[in-house]
Parts: sequence; C-alpha cells; structure tokens
Amino acid sequence: MDSVTLMAIAAAAVFGGIGISWILRRAQKNSQKSDVNSSVNSTKQTADSIGFEKTPDKKLSRWWGALQRSRDTFLKLGGSKETEKFKEALEEACLVSDLGVANTQEALKALDWTNLSTLNPEKRLLVAKNHLASVIRPWIQPALNGALSQSVTSDSKPDALYWLLKHKNLNPSEPVVIWFVGVNGVGKTTSIAKLTQELKTRGFSVLLGAGDTFRAAAGEQLEVWAQRLGVDIVKGQAGADSSSVLFDSIRAGVARKMDFVLCDSAGRLHNQNQLMEALQKNRRVMQKAQPTAPHETLLVLDAHTGQNMVSQADQFLAAVGVTGLILTKLDGTARGGAVVAVARKTQLPIRRLGLGETAEDFVPFDAEEFSKALFGLEN
Repeated sequence: MDSVTLMAIAAAAVFGGIGISWILRRAQKNSQKSDVNSSVNSTKQTADSIGFEKTPDKKLSRWWGALQRSRDTFLKLGGSKETEKFKEALEEACLVSDLGVANTQEALKALDWTNLSTLNPEKRLLVAKNHLASVIRPWIQPALNGALSQSVTSDSKPDALYWLLKHKNLNPSEPVVIWFVGVNGVGKTTSIAKLTQELKTRGFSVLLGAGDTFRAAAGEQLEVWAQRLGVDIVKGQAGADSSSVLFDSIRAGVARKMDFVLCDSAGRLHNQNQLMEALQKNRRVMQKAQPTAPHETLLVLDAHTGQNMVSQADQFLAAVGVTGLILTKLDGTARGGAVVAVARKTQLPIRRLGLGETAEDFVPFDAEEFSKALFGLEN
C-alpha cells in the first residue's frame, strides 16, 4: 500500500470514519495520476537518453556485448581431457544459454564426437563451437528477414527496410500499416519510436496510432515520442475503444497521404482471453479502414524472458497472425539461445533486434554475426 493511501486511512480514522469511502477514492485517484505522471516522465527520460545522433560503427562490439552472458558460458567450459565430461559441460552450456532441451540434444547429436575425442582440449572446444554454429545457422534461416535469395546470391546485403518497401511499392498511394503487438513491458513503445526514426531518416512520412487505450499513460507515452520525433499522432481518451482509435489512425493516414502508419496495441486487459479477443476485433476494424491493413503485424518480445518468448509467440500467432518478430533487451544479460529457439519454433523473420538503448542498436538480424557472438568465434 502506498503512502498516499496510508495517509487517507489515517485521516479517516481521525474523523471517526466519516467520509472514509470518499477519502479513499480521492487517494486512489491521486495515486493513479501520480503513476501516469511517473510513466510519462520516465518515457521523456528514455527519449532523451536514447537520442538518434549517429555514432561510430560498433557492429561487432554490439553483437558481442549483447550476447556476453551466453558466450561466457561457452568460454568457461575449459578443457577437460575426458570427452564425456566435456560433452556434459557443453550440454550444460547450451541449456544455460536457453537453447532448449530438444534443440540442445539435437545439436549435440550432430557433432562428430569420434573426431572430437582425438583432439587436444583447446582444439576440441574450438572445433565443437564451430560445429555448433554451423548446426544452428539453418535453424535461424527464417529469421533472416525472408531475404535468403538476395543475401545468398549477392555480395551486397538487401535493403534493411525491403520488407516494408515491398508493400509500399505495390500501392504507393496508400500508407503501409504496421501493427505492434505484445504483452506489457516488452518495449513496444520504444520499438515504435526507433522504427519511426529509421523510416524518417529515409525520408518517409509517419503517423502514429495510440491503440493502447487500456493502460494508464500509454497514449501519453507515445505522444512524448511523437513530439520528440516530429511526427503526428492519433489518440483517444483513456478507456476509449481501441478499435475506433486504430480506425481513425488509418483513415487519417490515408487522408493525409502518409507513407506509413505505426499502430500500438494493448498488452494487457482483465484476462488473456479478453486481450486476444480485443486484438482480433482490432484487426477486423483495421481492415475496414483499409482492406489490406495491417500489412505487417510485429510481435515484440523481451529477450530476458527466455523460453517464455516461445509460449507468448504461440498465443499471438494463433490470435492475430503475426508476420514478424522484434526482440528487445538483448543487452548482455539475456540468454541468446532463446533467440534460436523462438526463431526455429515460429519460422518467422526477426525484423529487428534491440541490442542496447540507442537507435543505432536497433538492428536487422544477422545470422553470421549472431552465431559468432553466441559461441565466441572470431571468424
């Protein structure tokens, strides 16, 4: 119980219980207002701290920093002379990195243990890690933004925004609608802001739709980002019908001839069934505003939750037809093996990874850099 409520109870006791219900209601209202202000102020601080100025290219250090916790488990394996003990240690490292039991067993089974048993401990560890990297790369192929034909047949990598530009090229006169879904606290709002900046940097116009009308301060937080980024936003009153806000956002995008409309969504209602039903209604109403909307439905997941990402993905996939993933907070303390697990299970492209706080750390998935950083391979 917070201090405001305690003061209210004390006051009620002093007045002999007279007007206690009124005092408690007033205290609760003040407490909620304080929570909203705290959330908005926190968002302003985050917006200020992230910034969008360019920084020196630190691609390699970003990936290695993001996967430090998982990589350390493999670096600490040491060099046991006994092959069986080494195998047990390698299995434990895979499990600790949150690769998952089934994936770990399959990966270890694929290694050439006859050959590994003939190598000295140091060489054996290096060869084993290289083999593991080669095993998991096919598992995470779907995470390569669906651009395998481009990335494999050409030395140059595909445009980092090709997955959005393909929609724009099909119908240049209408906005591309991107819908962000996911539970509360995973980083949907920040992801919207970072993708908005990325689009703006490329010269595209962006409109934001504050589709989370359930959580206190959600609209205000997105509005802070809109002001920072210099883009328009459509928002409703707290508690308003989220579907109507999304409808108005898309229609406003059409009327204003915007290039992109980025829409937020609720991440929590009274229970999980209600959330999924609300999201399904959101999708139907969005299609009434624009028959092809949403063009992309991005599920935002917190990498810190590990294997829980897989169960979350299953629920949202069944309810709203997710087209891609954004994994946030892969900042050195998360377990990188879970990225492999969720990519393999969902077979969905990972559109962006959040490797840190800055806009420069919001990056497309790179299977080569990921596997090197996960196992600590220099080249």
